[in-house]
Amino acid sequence: MWHQGKWGAIAALSALCLPPALATQCQIERSHPIAVTVKDMQPLVWARINGKPARFIIDTGAFWSMISPAARAQYHLFATDAMPYVRLGGVNGSTAVEFATVRRFEFLGVQFRNAKFFVGGNAFGSGTVGLLGGSVLRLWDLELDFSRGLMRIVKTEHCGGVPLAYWAQGRAAHIGVVRLQPSSARHPYLIGHALVNGKRIRVLFDTGATRSVLTVAAAKRAGITPSSPGVKWLGRVGGGIGREWINTWVAPIAKFQIADEVIEHTHVMVSAIHMSGLRVGMILGEDFFLSNHVLISRRRRRLYFTYNGGPIFAIGHRYLIQRGSGAPVVVNPGLKPQAGGPAPSRPGAARARSAAALRARASALMRRGMALMSDGQYDRALAYLNRACRLEPKDARYRLRRGTLYRAMRQPAKALANFSAAIALQPDLYAAHLARAQLLLGWKHAPPGSAAQAGTDINIVALLAPNESEAGLTVGNLYTRIGQYAAAIRTIKLWIYYHRRDVLLPVAWNSLCWARAAGDIGLHRALRDCNRARARMPHSAAILDSRGLVYLRLIEFARAIASYDAALAIAPRLATSLYGRGLAELETHKVAAGRADLAAAVEIDPGVTNRFARMHLAP
Repeated sequence: MWHQGKWGAIAALSALCLPPALATQCQIERSHPIAVTVKDMQPLVWARINGKPARFIIDTGAFWSMISPAARAQYHLFATDAMPYVRLGGVNGSTAVEFATVRRFEFLGVQFRNAKFFVGGNAFGSGTVGLLGGSVLRLWDLELDFSRGLMRIVKTEHCGGVPLAYWAQGRAAHIGVVRLQPSSARHPYLIGHALVNGKRIRVLFDTGATRSVLTVAAAKRAGITPSSPGVKWLGRVGGGIGREWINTWVAPIAKFQIADEVIEHTHVMVSAIHMSGLRVGMILGEDFFLSNHVLISRRRRRLYFTYNGGPIFAIGHRYLIQRGSGAPVVVNPGLKPQAGGPAPSRPGAARARSAAALRARASALMRRGMALMSDGQYDRALAYLNRACRLEPKDARYRLRRGTLYRAMRQPAKALANFSAAIALQPDLYAAHLARAQLLLGWKHAPPGSAAQAGTDINIVALLAPNESEAGLTVGNLYTRIGQYAAAIRTIKLWIYYHRRDVLLPVAWNSLCWARAAGDIGLHRALRDCNRARARMPHSAAILDSRGLVYLRLIEFARAIASYDAALAIAPRLATSLYGRGLAELETHKVAAGRADLAAAVEIDPGVTNRFARMHLAP
């Protein structure tokens, strides 16, 4: 598949080696740091598709590299090889895929000619176009230091049984070593073993999974079932490449052990994921990789790790980490990077290097802050992002990231100031316009004129974002929020056109149903959209709520009440269902019940009256 050799065009490697007398024992070469941004628990890197920048998720759990159907349209890629119908399996079911050929794919300075990608699955989120999986990542041994926003390519010679976690040299850092199953081009997965409550299970090391998760079968072997004490229902979760929504719980576990590192009294997600093809009982996801500095050596079939700090998969609960009782392992005493070259002699060159160093430093601080934010360590993340903003005061991206952090910290005024500053620095940064619109429309105490400002921002996003963008569904829902129903319908339909096999398709159909019903536009089409969504997600209160609104518009009050009853049976405090049912009850002369429902809805959400008033629906 790949035209270029493993090391042909990679950026210059800085040699790390023992003193000359011992050089034959172990030599380690590593590339310069490769920037990785962790956003929403996904490690993101930049590549180029036919010369155009493209952002991918580093996914060690993916068999093959993949792009979404929307990305194929965006980059004008076409299937060039005749091939039979293919289905690709994932943790949440399977999906139909085909191949697309990229004439020039560039990653890490290496150019691959006529690189083939699967096309299929869902929108991958975080502004990415796809996954970089085993078809690319298996070419190298990789050092992953996601908590600091970087990765490296590593090459070793004559290291024998020496643990390769060179960064732990000279300090009392315990090194965990996991033996990996044999891998190949046909089976590039990183699979090892761990213990859950003393039971040995196979684990998949998967940077593409946002959270670590146990299969239901593995949990049962460890003595955990959905009815066990302390197990809580999380809901049905979508994602991956398939179209299924999967039952998920969070469960306490007494003890988790990997290598000789033990985590006691923690919690882990348990989900009905499909892992039968790999016979794996657990996925160790991005939470593991954020908390550990990892080196993956496919040549030696080993995974080395040291603990960085922070929760591994505690999901907000307290936990206790212990390490092996043996003496700390010290790797390659005296290991030193090559010295840098002589300082530049020209003042202009010195200034250029200084500016470049400041930019690199700011970028590293930003990536570190983003990793900490993904890990829920908001105060530490803010310290890093503040420093990045001071170093690069004119870079809009840093203000956007800091605004996102302030929003997560529930400080909307500071978030708004940062989003506005980002827009002032870069008016065409549509992600900042989108973030500001979402903030203004969700802020109970937004300043005067916020609705008008949000409407302007939404229009700018609709103008600037590519038609294939994953942002389209969000923009459509925001149009609905401000009462521009025709624009909402148009935008959501465009998203559906480019995401016809996406796991969020029933969510989009429901959004379309609500927009049509709210605007009193094509009510029978709205009912069809709701029914299609409900066929995929029969227990969704939101879909039943939308269908109730359609029947309310159609003056079929008995059916409206029945739909609202079903929605409230699932979500008893759903204000729109209470209000809509109250209106239908008043129309059927159930005055006492209607007034009680209207009052209950207003108590839950005081803004629900205005929301229905914008739809010209009132008692």
